[in-house]
Amino acid sequence: MKDDQKQTFGRRQALFGGGVGASLLLKGLATGLPPAWLCASRLAHAQAMNEDLPQLLIMSTSSSGDPVNINCPGSYVNGVVNNPILEVSDNVVLGDRPPVRGASVWGNLPGNLRRRLAFVHYSSRTAAHPEFSKAMTLHGAVKTSQGNGSEMLSSALANLGADPLACKQREPIPLANQPVTYEGQPLQYIKPSEIKALFAPQEDNLADLRSVRDEALNELYSGLQGGGTRAQKRFLDRYLLSRDQARSLGEQLGTLLDGLSDNPDLKDGPSDQIKAAVALAQLKIAPVINIKIPFGGDNHQDSDLSLEAEQTISGVDHIEELWSLLRAAGIHNQVSFAMLNVFGRNFTRNTQGGRNHNRYHGVMVAFGSGITGGVYGGVTSEGRAMNIDPVSGEARAQGGISSESALEAAGFSLARSMGYSDEQASERIQGGRLIQAFLSS
Repeated sequence: MKDDQKQTFGRRQALFGGGVGASLLLKGLATGLPPAWLCASRLAHAQAMNEDLPQLLIMSTSSSGDPVNINCPGSYVNGVVNNPILEVSDNVVLGDRPPVRGASVWGNLPGNLRRRLAFVHYSSRTAAHPEFSKAMTLHGAVKTSQGNGSEMLSSALANLGADPLACKQREPIPLANQPVTYEGQPLQYIKPSEIKALFAPQEDNLADLRSVRDEALNELYSGLQGGGTRAQKRFLDRYLLSRDQARSLGEQLGTLLDGLSDNPDLKDGPSDQIKAAVALAQLKIAPVINIKIPFGGDNHQDSDLSLEAEQTISGVDHIEELWSLLRAAGIHNQVSFAMLNVFGRNFTRNTQGGRNHNRYHGVMVAFGSGITGGVYGGVTSEGRAMNIDPVSGEARAQGGISSESALEAAGFSLARSMGYSDEQASERIQGGRLIQAFLSS
């Protein structure tokens, strides 16, 4: 292997985490085979591939505690202080439900997106930035595959989806500088511009992949001759990539990232993250891709709430951008989106005019082909989340799903909407209850 090829190989190992995991990913990228096939101890499970594939997930997370909860549908009730700059509409139509009140930017989204756009109101029970992990593990409700300990929701969903989706790697790919973990281990975030540079067509970036491919296939064929089943051989035929296809994979990714910004002020920002996430989803590189769409940030000192207004508008625009790119790629029915914050913001403004942390109200924004658009739960005049009727999803003063367990219900319902069974979701999100109306029929 030439020095420049070794450098490319090293960069690819660094990008995907190094060590044994990177070796398996590299073989998977070279051959087109999911990592499970390349691990001898799991070869026997190959014939159990599920034809009813679950959804991939693009997930926006923020440790800033953005005020997305303040101006979304379901948050406009008497007694609370929404943003005074944003235009308000009484006619935000979501799914097939009656119109609701919210910032008008939400109502301006395309109708085909609003049909599957949902807002689940809950009590975050967190009020400090370092509690990000608590929020992302749904307060410990998300369990590992062994059923002990806890892990982040994106980690569990990635673990569930990697094999049936035949992704090139199991771990989520974080495209934003957020503290994301997989099975408890921190993941280093990857800038979209770095991915573009790595896979951009130049000289022969994939020469090393072809040699890895030949090596891996020799091992696989040798193993199958020693007693492989007919189902295993069919599986190999189905997922095997030719040399030209392996080369094309990298070239495709480089081409798909051509639209990334050259503007230093925009480079690797939300729009670039969205473009990269869609490209990675198209090629099924990972089952979950993490991004960050800003919605006002840590706005204690946003004295006139102008930043909150500006980023609410730009945040909704980014959600529309994601939807448009998914549709253009033809994968809008195979990819779900969800947004979770460490906590919400107080409706009552502080002495500086901004907003402090709110442990009693947050919101999950989500869309997907398995989701029915609508508002699930709501908020009281004191700025606290209400209980949720488990059947209709309507807000209740008492009974049903309590506001204190609505975050777990949001994560559980998201998992079900992505195509995971009740048994799978129950094993990984313990204590989560289904909001039945959330699922599309």
